Amino acid sequence: MKKRVLAMMIAATMVIGLVAGCGSKSDSGSSDNTEGKLKVALVVNQKFGDKASMDDLASGADRAAEDFGVEIKKLESAEASKYEEDVRAMSKAGYDLIVTTYGYMTDATKLVSQEYPDTKYAAVFQTINDGSEKYDNVWDTEFHGEAAFYLGGYIAGKLTKSNHIGMIVGAEEPTPNAEGNGFMQGVKAANPDATVEFSYVGSYEDPAKAKEVTSAMISKGCDVVQTDSGSSNAGVVEACKDAGVLCAGEISDYYDTYDGFYGIEGIGFGDTVYKAIEMLINDEYPGGEHGIRDLTNGGYFMDWDSFTRFADASKDYGETMKAAIAEAQELEKQIDDGSLEIPFDTETPSWDRIVSK
Repeated sequence: MKKRVLAMMIAATMVIGLVAGCGSKSDSGSSDNTEGKLKVALVVNQKFGDKASMDDLASGADRAAEDFGVEIKKLESAEASKYEEDVRAMSKAGYDLIVTTYGYMTDATKLVSQEYPDTKYAAVFQTINDGSEKYDNVWDTEFHGEAAFYLGGYIAGKLTKSNHIGMIVGAEEPTPNAEGNGFMQGVKAANPDATVEFSYVGSYEDPAKAKEVTSAMISKGCDVVQTDSGSSNAGVVEACKDAGVLCAGEISDYYDTYDGFYGIEGIGFGDTVYKAIEMLINDEYPGGEHGIRDLTNGGYFMDWDSFTRFADASKDYGETMKAAIAEAQELEKQIDDGSLEIPFDTETPSWDRIVSK
């Protein structure tokens, strides 16, 4: 990354000279207002400090600030009634790129982007340019995580000793549903004798409810639990630690909290913010396009180091985990070359439906 910083900075110097004059340069909460810097506002619909997607988005923005010298403003827009107002305020303040998050902010992004056609917008995990409509100053991205969670399910299927696995998702939405179905397909491929319990928390910000849901699964015999629930993951990990069962999760690393936390399916939210800034600097911004972010292009990734760390430290599961990692990495190659396709199945996850196919 560092090797290309100088080249990017040279390119940025030329581009920044063009974009610096766009819009008002009045400050809207930034600590300083340095003339000549590209200004980026990250407006999120959840709170920072979640050790999950919001923090990952912020991390991507911070990396871009370090690598490209851009000015970053981070704003929590935690109430739906404030989305439009906050996006408009950042646009009015002269930010060159405004990043918004998730489908909850789509209407606000659509409306304000038309009021400020010279401003660029990155709509993370949203569908705006859907074929029937095109917004030339908006790049929206959809995330498909079924392949990454298929690999996670395959590993869980190899690790379970009770043949009873749990899967917990924050809320019912198309992509999380597809991730749940992908996970179940991976379990089935690894261990057709296993069963999978599935449940929604109902929120990505409710660790107490997540702990309750997880404890109920464990009481039914689950000895491996996969979570996909944002900051609610903390409750899942706590319940697994109390019961001494294994767990894995997306984005956040809980190994320091519990050594039975065996791996991470990474989601490239921060990478998407970084890429949006990089493309704008390089005068390659894909306005009007809808992007799919998945395992093949950095939208998702398997944090193999986190799985290997667990394998190296565990006496009970070490050899099993090492073998599972090797097999899953071969499957990942097949996904990359297209010989193994995991469907984007957005129906409510059901183990009975998966095993009946």
